Amino acid sequence: MMRILVIDDETNIRLLLAEIFSLNGYQVEEAENGLIALKMVRDTAYDLIMMDKRMPVMNGEETLIEIRKYTDTPIYVISAFQSAEEVERLYSLGASGVLTKPFTMKEVLAIAERYQ
Repeated sequence: MMRILVIDDETNIRLLLAEIFSLNGYQVEEAENGLIALKMVRDTAYDLIMMDKRMPVMNGEETLIEIRKYTDTPIYVISAFQSAEEVERLYSLGASGVLTKPFTMKEVLAIAERYQ
């Protein structure tokens, strides 16, 4: 079974993504910030990581940089506001893709299906 880690400080977004993935047969774990996620990534192998760009404690860019030290797992960064330069920067830091808020269930599932 595909294992997905969802990292977001907004509980409603984490729960929404977890529900979408769970209802479609994926195993989901959640982290509310980058520090928690980093520990999880060190201890567990994931097939896909979905994470918010704007978080307290460690922002998305810092979290992305740190996670990339431990794994080459596909990482999609979720962001409400982004310029072309921001997207390029996320890719240069190791993002596999960028998902723009608001997103649809279809978009989220298409990303997961890509890595099955």
